Amino acid sequence: MTPAPASGALPLEGVSTVLLRGADQAGPILAELTLRGATVKLLPLIDFEIPEDTGPLDAALHRLQSGGFSWLVVTSSTTVRALKQRSAHLGLDLPGGLPRHTRVAAVGEATASALAAEGYRVDLVPGRTGQESAASGLAAALRTLPPEGQVLLPQADLAADTLERSLSGQGWDVLRVIAYLTVAYPAAPARRLTTLVPPEAERDAPTSAATSAPTELDPAGFWAAVADGAVDAVVFTSPSTVRRLGEQKPKPSGANFPAGLAAVMIGASTAAEAVRWGMPVAAVAAEPTPAGIADAVAAAVRDHP
Repeated sequence: MTPAPASGALPLEGVSTVLLRGADQAGPILAELTLRGATVKLLPLIDFEIPEDTGPLDAALHRLQSGGFSWLVVTSSTTVRALKQRSAHLGLDLPGGLPRHTRVAAVGEATASALAAEGYRVDLVPGRTGQESAASGLAAALRTLPPEGQVLLPQADLAADTLERSLSGQGWDVLRVIAYLTVAYPAAPARRLTTLVPPEAERDAPTSAATSAPTELDPAGFWAAVADGAVDAVVFTSPSTVRRLGEQKPKPSGANFPAGLAAVMIGASTAAEAVRWGMPVAAVAAEPTPAGIADAVAAAVRDHP
């Protein structure tokens, strides 16, 4: 267990933390952890690509601008990135050309902030706790509204169909399209999702932390550091990162993580995937923001046996 910081020390002083993101996406969380004293290394495991067949997405975006949907439902800030990149490629004026009658729902505050940062008017953001799934919270919020028109639901290829099924069961007409693919790092350069739209919460993240380039590990280097007891906490940023790290665990080390490694989850769905992989969950961020994640790391290393 990592010793508690001395009086007056930073709360994460001396805590060796591995963040499962690449340098182009890690900035705000990296800055927050570093500002609190953590020593952070990166381990990029997943990346994102525009689909090879963009026909359904392109058609949906054209319909969106022409007023063909009553709702746009967005379930991640990565989806916002995909919509921005593809809309720009098509020469569409989104969100500027989005009709007033088309309302926008976001799965949570981080996604809502990403949408707002790009100029979208966000009409619905459900309140939820860290233990409630994002999809359930959004479905419950929409349940209070009469089903009208058609809902556009752009998602990742690996996204569960929970929200689509729930809305359809409530009488909504849902068009689900694949906005991006989750792939092993690194993505194919020609299709890589390169557009960044950091949420406002991340734009406001501290910038006074050290800005030198962080050390980037590969899976072999990560597991070697874990075996040496050189990693105190690892931050999982999506269910896909859980699966990728689980798949790359050396054999015959078994399904469970070492007892001294605190696994910190960005949210409930990531924690659920960790449980399926036999990973003990030390903490779940109350909110998927830099501050929420740093708070979870602090709680994990404080309470982890």
